[in-house]
Amino acid sequence: MRDIIPQPVYDAIWAHLTQGARNAVSGWDDASEDEDTLTGDFGALLRIEWSRPIAADGETWRWRVRYKKFRGRGGGALERETGADGIFQIEVTRGDEKAFKGLLFQAKKLGGSNGRLSPQVERMESLAPGSSAVFEYGPPVYRAASGQGYLQAGSPSLRHKAPNLRPLDSFLGDEFLPCNAGHRGLYYDALRGLLLLPTGTALRVSVRHRVTIEAEEFRRNDVETRSSRRGRKPPRAGRRRRKE
Repeated sequence: MRDIIPQPVYDAIWAHLTQGARNAVSGWDDASEDEDTLTGDFGALLRIEWSRPIAADGETWRWRVRYKKFRGRGGGALERETGADGIFQIEVTRGDEKAFKGLLFQAKKLGGSNGRLSPQVERMESLAPGSSAVFEYGPPVYRAASGQGYLQAGSPSLRHKAPNLRPLDSFLGDEFLPCNAGHRGLYYDALRGLLLLPTGTALRVSVRHRVTIEAEEFRRNDVETRSSRRGRKPPRAGRRRRKE
């Protein structure tokens, strides 16, 4: 995303992702009984409403991170159909244009049963090659590996895949954010309940988790208008969704 996000905005998102991932392990003792609870705890740490305005390239930007839990059981659940627990995605809005990229992930606890993990990763990779990851929760640090990196090792056990795992903060900040992992065009549209794939096709599913990062451009006259209106918020900059 370096070619889309101005450097100050990029740096702010990077700092938030990496610090949130480092802090997530502090919730292990309280939430370690359940992988969904751990993912929810991690998502809550990343969730942030609109940041302070950031001036870059002659424009004013701000960004946010949001987390939401979706239905995980019953027909249409994403894990059954695609192997994923959820999707991690970045959205960047500039005027009327929007760019986005996503990362499907499957989360497991350290020392837990991983017998179904390889087939789950294979399903994620079959949908969106190069766009999946495995998150491993456990002290002293949460870790992650790309789906392709996980599959390169023969054993289904995460213990034998340690060389392909790296700290989660490093993975999100240095692999996912600059587009070394994940793909543009992979996006979950919560309003329509569609998983949009890089191939241009759409899959109607219900995911268990998603974390959304949004950055948008605000015109200077909108910011100036804010100070001139009492008790009223200025209209948001145009955010029409571009059809893929």
